[in-house]
Amino acid sequence: MSVVGASFGGWAAADASVEAKPGEIDRLVLLAHSPIDKPEQIKGRKLFIVCRDDANDAGLRLPRIREQYEKAPDPKELVILEGSAHAQFIFATDQGERLMAEILRFLSKP
Repeated sequence: MSVVGASFGGWAAADASVEAKPGEIDRLVLLAHSPIDKPEQIKGRKLFIVCRDDANDAGLRLPRIREQYEKAPDPKELVILEGSAHAQFIFATDQGERLMAEILRFLSKP
């Protein structure tokens, strides 16, 4: 099963992967997800996506997402898009087409 989660939904998707039995979630797309406590336990193939200048009151999200990415086991990919849009709002920007292409590419890999 493939799961896509954005922002807090990305937190829920990543956390579900940690709790899932091996093979239940085999692909995971995390779109500017909120950090989880145990990224080293995320299962399956992982695609992390964030805009370079996406920020909240705590500052830029990229450093926290990069930290989650580095702790997560392989196989994994990190895609950093230009702009400051957060999560699903990226679709409404000039990066929307690339975002969709990256997600489809990742989900359609054998």
